[in-house]
Amino acid sequence: MFRDRHSESIRLDLPGGGGEPVERDQIDDRYKWRLDRIFTDWDAWEGCFGEIEGSLDGLARLRGTLAESGPGLVKAIEAIHDTQRKLEKAFVYAGMKSDEDTRVGENTARKGRVSSLAVRFNEAVSWFESELLEISDERLVEMNAEEPGLELYAHFFHNIHRGRKHTLDAQREALLASAGLMARGAGQVFNAFDNADLELGTITDEDGKPAALTKGRFYKYMKSGDRRVREEAFNKFLDTYGAMKNTLAANMDANVKNHVFFAGARNHEGTLEAALHPDGVPPEVFHSLIGTVSENLDTIHRYTALKKKVLALDPLKEFDLAVPLFQKGEFKFDYDEACPMLLEAFAPLGEDYVKTVRGGIEGGWIDVHESAGKRSGGYSNGVYDTPPYILLNWADQLGDTFTLAHELGHSMHSWLTVHNQPFVYGDYPIFTAEVASTFNELLVMDHLLKTDSDRDRKLYLLDYHLSQINNTVFRQTMFAEFEHAIHRMGEEGQTLTADSLGELYQGLLDKYWGPEVAFDAARSPLTWTRIPHFFYNYYVYQYATAYSAAVALSRKVLAGGESEREQYLDILRSGCSLYPVETIKLGGVDMTTSKPMEDVIALFGSLIDQTEELLES
Repeated sequence: MFRDRHSESIRLDLPGGGGEPVERDQIDDRYKWRLDRIFTDWDAWEGCFGEIEGSLDGLARLRGTLAESGPGLVKAIEAIHDTQRKLEKAFVYAGMKSDEDTRVGENTARKGRVSSLAVRFNEAVSWFESELLEISDERLVEMNAEEPGLELYAHFFHNIHRGRKHTLDAQREALLASAGLMARGAGQVFNAFDNADLELGTITDEDGKPAALTKGRFYKYMKSGDRRVREEAFNKFLDTYGAMKNTLAANMDANVKNHVFFAGARNHEGTLEAALHPDGVPPEVFHSLIGTVSENLDTIHRYTALKKKVLALDPLKEFDLAVPLFQKGEFKFDYDEACPMLLEAFAPLGEDYVKTVRGGIEGGWIDVHESAGKRSGGYSNGVYDTPPYILLNWADQLGDTFTLAHELGHSMHSWLTVHNQPFVYGDYPIFTAEVASTFNELLVMDHLLKTDSDRDRKLYLLDYHLSQINNTVFRQTMFAEFEHAIHRMGEEGQTLTADSLGELYQGLLDKYWGPEVAFDAARSPLTWTRIPHFFYNYYVYQYATAYSAAVALSRKVLAGGESEREQYLDILRSGCSLYPVETIKLGGVDMTTSKPMEDVIALFGSLIDQTEELLES
């Protein structure tokens, strides 16, 4: 029952700085998040930890009482949720403190302690769903008559009953719950390697000086106008991961076998069905995504052909794919410039939305700059009883501005959900989370294209928009197809190896990016080794489905009025009080059809048309 809300971004334009990363204490406090709003210090955290531990026996003793009375059922749910709320606070605080500096062993240890506590909590309440399922429909009607407060939990109960055939008896549920800590093993191993132990060495930068290569800087170097720098950074980066390819393949094999085991234990048809079941997403949504993109690969190939032509590179290599086509028009914002521009871009969402974002920016929601040991990338985090928080690694690139817009979308989704839903519905699935984040990026792009008439900057923005769609829709669809393929291999009893994973990945690279790209046969197949989201169990497809929904919804809001805006905000306010496909329908978009994805592909083609027209003019 424990839920860990953690929305992340993976795109080629993630931030990276120059020079050696500074220590955290060298950064001005106004650029750091205020975690003291969760706990004042570790002593307060320890106190909460103790309260959670002390409540577990009492939760376990509630077993066998659910059917006694309506008021008793409400009391049991509230007792479980009270402990769960404390656990979520303790969990998210320890995680973010660890992310501030992954070198601090004490914080890593606390993160491990609370992860173990979460497993113990799940063990203590593992009986709940199976016992609830034993209550007959007739008895539930009687209990609802006894206790009107049960009406609040109607969707909560429906969601549990929907999983009746996948819920085991209490003894086996307890066994699976106790296996939860082991189930995290492969992801924890990769996280430790990727964020704490990985050393990428140095390269020679554009000025001919040695520069430490970090994951953040890698993305910057991939956009460098100096092809030598791009190639050197690409080779160094992939060679470092590649040196561990057999170990990483064994870890990935363990990860997939873990998913196969739990899918089978819960009587799911396969790992895909098991992963989609908690959110009630029909598998057809996933298959439609893969199928629709696969049927329109010629549009992606138009894009790589455009890159090859504009860059005048033959052959066009993988390390050329992220470089902007029109660097003459390149521009960027520093953090203090980006924030007011974003407030202007978010204006179509209304004064209250903008006011709340401003308050978050000024009030300690955001940890802005890269520092030594800090977790890479960007995310939005937080739980029902905390403010939303954002981790960035700012490097004064345009991509940083879009990442901030993206994560503010997640954070405002959290804010609006928490302020409009009770705890039981105060979370939301990734399926709808990525709609909120991508919607904000689209507002920013629309704002910049409308307010900038400079031809070169417009070309730069059109290319940036193309890159966003390419990375958020097509690249994530390729990842999803790879993920599905390796899980199918696991379901068939195959052992994943570095060779089999590399061969599969190379085939997908050729399929998606087409004949215009010449891939490095030694390095390109290794890209799977560095993608952390493959440990998140069918996570990445939602970037693509969400983008298609966000395109449709943003167009409605921008072209409409208050009604369209409120329909969209109703999506953000609804939390998990509806199933996600039904949630998106509040805005008039049906994700069970191929139309949203077809519309994104059409948009992508039109952006290529506009770019070619401007070039001809």
